[in-house]
Amino acid sequence: MGFDAVVLAGGGARRLGGLDKAAIDVGGLSLIDRALSAVRGAQRIIAVGPQRSTPVPVTWTAEVPAGGGPLRATIAGLQLAGSDVVVVLAVDYPFVSPEVVARLLNAAGERDGAALADAGGILHYVVGAYRTERLRKAIAAHREEDASMRSLFETLDIDAVTDDGAAQDIDTPEDLERARALRT
Repeated sequence: MGFDAVVLAGGGARRLGGLDKAAIDVGGLSLIDRALSAVRGAQRIIAVGPQRSTPVPVTWTAEVPAGGGPLRATIAGLQLAGSDVVVVLAVDYPFVSPEVVARLLNAAGERDGAALADAGGILHYVVGAYRTERLRKAIAAHREEDASMRSLFETLDIDAVTDDGAAQDIDTPEDLERARALRT
């Protein structure tokens, strides 16, 4: 299935002391390089955040305002997507692989999309495959200034793809330490 990818590569990483999450090294690769590897099958990769050098061609854009959060970053990236399906992937999920992306794409089927779920059943909407036009329509109908990813995606028919290993993100120094220990 052809798809575009929107890689969320901004954010303030306040709980990590303001580090540039995309540049964080885990197991010898930066988080941006790990994310780009996971979506390597995309027809077009759109990265949202500060522009940086990457090993593959990327179209860069930024959310308005900068640092406006994952929903605004998703909206900014979605404006440049041209495929029927878009994979959204936040850079701070170092265990998402091309195989996880393929599972998300397969699970989306004819539904509005599929999102990664952890063992507790919590959906991680920033790791998912979505029907582009359905997502655009939901955004247009849900234009609240303080809207969250959850409030938007709860309006869609989303399948859950459970993979507790891939659903580990890096938000705290402890998360980073755990990810590095697992990737050595």
